[in-house]
This record gives sequence, structure tokens and C-alpha cells, in this order.
Amino acid sequence: MISYDVDYWVERARTSPITFQEAMDLSGMDVFDLMKIANRLTEIDVGETVTYAVSYNINYTNYCTASCPICAFYVPYKNKRFGKGYELTKEMIMHEAYEAKKRQVTEVHIVGGFNPDLSIEYYEDMFRTIRSIMPDVAIKAFTIPEIDFIARTTGNSIKETVSRFMEAGMNAHTGGGAEIFDPEVRRIVATPEKISGEKWLEDAKIIHKLGLKGNSTMTYGHVEGWNHIVDHMIRIRDNQMEVPGFLSFIPLKFSPENTALLKSGRVKGPAPVDKDLKVIALARILMGEAIRNISVYWVALGKLVAQIAINGGGSDLVGTAYSEKVFGATDRRNPTTTEELNHLVRQAGKIPAIRDTFYNIMAYA
Repeated sequence: MISYDVDYWVERARTSPITFQEAMDLSGMDVFDLMKIANRLTEIDVGETVTYAVSYNINYTNYCTASCPICAFYVPYKNKRFGKGYELTKEMIMHEAYEAKKRQVTEVHIVGGFNPDLSIEYYEDMFRTIRSIMPDVAIKAFTIPEIDFIARTTGNSIKETVSRFMEAGMNAHTGGGAEIFDPEVRRIVATPEKISGEKWLEDAKIIHKLGLKGNSTMTYGHVEGWNHIVDHMIRIRDNQMEVPGFLSFIPLKFSPENTALLKSGRVKGPAPVDKDLKVIALARILMGEAIRNISVYWVALGKLVAQIAINGGGSDLVGTAYSEKVFGATDRRNPTTTEELNHLVRQAGKIPAIRDTFYNIMAYA
């Protein structure tokens, strides 16, 4: 018989890593009790501070050979000859960098599609261009599948690709593209071009051994079950314990608007709020001391749910996400300001703080 005593689970989570079966049992707990456990653990791990980065997104291309059913952002690469998508020129990247500089950002977040026409020099030049305009701003770039794709299509190893990018100015990776690791679920929501869950974890180890840190993610709210969610979190936790390098864990709520999964009827709509809150809480309980920063991506969740989630395991709001286009393609266009994020955090009874890419606090708001 599972115990639903909050004190028991707080103590249990501090003792040793939560097992798969324990996590499955916890997923059946009342959402408010689960949030109480998670909030207590958050107070122990990081205190009352809720952080975020002042971030600007640059999405360098939307042409993509992967064409994943989970994505609304991509334009199929085969349609490039019709000119329906885009790829940024050096001049366009310079314009984006100057826009970011105007906003006094702490990091530039770069992701895009799998575009085989772009050379490794294109990416190096992009980093150097941004660095020439903002020498002190962190450049956080590419999902792990993007790095893998660039390495394959340019004839370089993961190690060589990452080493060249770091030399050109890249400071961290985004940790995206993880989706759900379970192969059956992954087959439905992604295409083989996006590598397997096992390869994602293997690539993460290689990248982290080179000294390039980054986030870890999970996209939920489509066709997965709680067993797939728990399995995914535990695999990331175990990977981190073997080769550290993940700065945070970011559960990403699937936004079905304008995606093939919604059009096909495989998904009827977004996940309910209680699932959102349970996922954040479970993440805090499962990750333990391995990953202390549990991020709440307000762009995907909405600001109200994000505000509730920072009292249930979340300790970070990811960032301002200026000029974000990937979730924007699902019609989730909901801009924010640092003032609004500070107000959101204070209303929740927490302390807002601006951080750098590596989760060092730069200033309390």
C-alpha cells in the first residue's frame, strides 16, 4: 500500500533516487499533495528564489528534413524550391543580434530545422557574427538532434563539430529534441531523422565530456502514458549521474495547434492543467540532487499555470523568449517583459531573480 504522507515522501526523496515503481505510484496521488511534496523539496534544493534568463531567440531556418508530426514550425525541405520557408543570411543574423543587444539580453537561444544545405562554416560564422556584436552574452545553441544532424551532414564527428562550435563562440546547448525516449511513442511523434532516445542520451554524454553544458527536456501531452514520462525522467537523471552536464530539466507541454498530430486525430487537444502540474512536481521529486533546476516554460503552459507550478516544484521560468518562433507557429504568441515575470513570481510568494545561462544569479528583481 502506497503512503500518501507528504513528510514520508520528502524524507524518502532525500534518501536515495526514487524508483520507477515509486514514481508510478506517485503519479496517482492527488495533484495538490504531490505539489506539497515538490514545493518542500524545492525549498530544500533552491530556496524561495525563482529565476529566469533575459533571452532572445534566433531561429535560423525552418526548412527541415525531419518533418515531425509534433512540430508546427518546420517547412519540408523538399519544398525549398518553392521558397515557402527561410534561412537567415549573415546580414539577417546581424540584424537579429542587434535587436537582442537593444533588449540587454543575458543569452541568445538558437535553434532551427534540419537544413542539409547549410555548411559547418555557416554555423561558425553565425556564432562569430553574434559574438562580434555581443561579446559578453552567452550563446546557447541547438538541440542535441540538431548537433547530431549537423555532424552527419557535414562529415564531422560529434566531438569535432562541438569543438569547432565552442571555438567559434557557442557556450551551451539547448537540450531540446528529447521528446519522449520510448521508441514506440517516439515513432509516432517524431521521424527517424531526429535520432533515437538512446542516441540522444549517448550524444549528451559526448557533448558533456567536452565541457559543453546545457539543459534537458521532455515533450509531454500527446500520445504518451505516465510510464513513458517516468521512464524518460529517470533516464535523464541516470545519464546526469553518470556524466554530469545538464543544467536543468524542462518539461515542455505539447502545443497541438497546426501540427500533424492534431490534424490526424491522434491528439484531440492540449493536456489538462492537472497533468501539467503533476509533471512539474514529479520532475522535482525524481530528479533529486542530480538536477536541482526544474524549469517551467511559461510560453507552453501559459502564465497562470506557470505561476501555480512555481509553488509545486518549479524554480525557474526559462526566459523572456523574445522573438520565439517555434511555439509561435502553434499560435502561442504571448510576449512578456522582465517586469511581468517579476510580478508573476512575486504574486506567487516567491523571489524573482535574473540568472545567467549557467543558473548563477545575476540580480534580484
